[in-house]
Amino acid sequence: MVVTTEEERVRERIAQDLRAAMKARNASRVAALRSFAAALDNATAVPVPSRILPNENVEVPRKALSLDDVRTILMREIAERRDAALTLTAHACWEEAGAVQAEIEVLEQYIDWL
Repeated sequence: MVVTTEEERVRERIAQDLRAAMKARNASRVAALRSFAAALDNATAVPVPSRILPNENVEVPRKALSLDDVRTILMREIAERRDAALTLTAHACWEEAGAVQAEIEVLEQYIDWL
């Protein structure tokens, strides 16, 4: 695959890492990478016109993300998991908090890479 933009480069890396995590059966790594990929997909979504006729083909190009956008999304994903880990710890859900912490560690590896 020829990678042309920073966003595509990040997506390709995520896809490669996800395949490796799935082969290794590393559940926390798979969950973190799938979630990060989904967050990137959601960030590229654009509004669809409100009036669509039946059988009308509506092709809307997705928004392109800059490297700063990708970093912002990554940091937001990490922050959400930190909040979840604190909440789980406060409720004495140690095993679940540990799983969330493992996802944080996976995502933090991408901070320096970006």
